[in-house]
Amino acid sequence: MPLNHVALTVSDRERSAAFYATHFGLDTRVHDDEHLLILSSDDGSLLALSEGTPAAANLPRTNHFGFQQASTGEVHDARERLRAAGVPETEWQEEGIVRVQVADPDGYRVEVFAYP
Repeated sequence: MPLNHVALTVSDRERSAAFYATHFGLDTRVHDDEHLLILSSDDGSLLALSEGTPAAANLPRTNHFGFQQASTGEVHDARERLRAAGVPETEWQEEGIVRVQVADPDGYRVEVFAYP
């Protein structure tokens, strides 16, 4: 059963939409009204954004969602692109699973990972 979507409450929908379009390929608007913006990517992933008070500051560091890459080299490449763009890195792991976690504009943790 594939995961269909993630829904987040964000402080600024347009800022978050730009972040996820630029860094994670969620660049197609499939729904946009005063309550909800739903973005999709070429692989069918969906991200729903509602404007309000984000909960990220109150979440434990283990709460996150992730994007799987086909190779560890792709994770290294993504890490370099995110760093170059000034996206705050919250965790990095190279032993076993290779993964990088970053913070989105509201502080939600987003992971890019690959199995060796």
